[in-house]
Amino acid sequence: MTTEASAEKRRWVAAIAAGVVATVLLAGLFRAPPSAARPAPAVKPTIVLAPTDPLLKEEMALHDRAPLFLPTEWNSRPAPPRRDPGVAFASYPPDLRFAVDGLPLSLLPNDVPARPADELVDNPPGNPLLGLGQTDAPVPVLAPRAAFVEIAAAGTGAPVLSGVLAGAHPPEGVLWRPLAFIAAVDAAGLVGRLVLAEPSDVDAINVYFERFLTQTFRVGKRLDPGFYVIRVGQ
Repeated sequence: MTTEASAEKRRWVAAIAAGVVATVLLAGLFRAPPSAARPAPAVKPTIVLAPTDPLLKEEMALHDRAPLFLPTEWNSRPAPPRRDPGVAFASYPPDLRFAVDGLPLSLLPNDVPARPADELVDNPPGNPLLGLGQTDAPVPVLAPRAAFVEIAAAGTGAPVLSGVLAGAHPPEGVLWRPLAFIAAVDAAGLVGRLVLAEPSDVDAINVYFERFLTQTFRVGKRLDPGFYVIRVGQ
């Protein structure tokens, strides 16, 4: 009887051990997949404010493009209170009397001389002969001229030719202001007509000097090829 109980006990122990081994093997076959690695938490950017630079702040204020009529800390300061004109001198008591009987004027005493000549002795007029024997500088009389011409290069403004227009007889009895022409010159002379750039106030003067410069003065024969500004005045 004892032998059967011991055998039964051994069978149960062997069965329990086999169950434990089978459980371990099954647990190894059905184990959970390895979990994925979690990403590291993102680092949040931080803003660090630098200390205020007073020089940089003043420079930014100088370069501020805001209109000056807008209120700022520089132009919106409260104005000092104004007093009423009727009470501005109320704190001063009235004084309706003079402190002295006469008007104190600090004038030096000056005795009137008995003769006018005595006054000249005390205050001489200076050099009495100043100006005697002196004459005005002679001013030569300029020769009358009808017109004067100045020619300059159109690109640089360098003067090329200037002088009196001898033989010019513009219409008389009219007032005219200086006029200017633009001229184009090549090896053969003028290229086309003179272009009136600055007219005078009289059409007859404009027409006369255009013909005179082209036909009588022959400005195209006097200049090298190029562009020129021709000014004519009195």
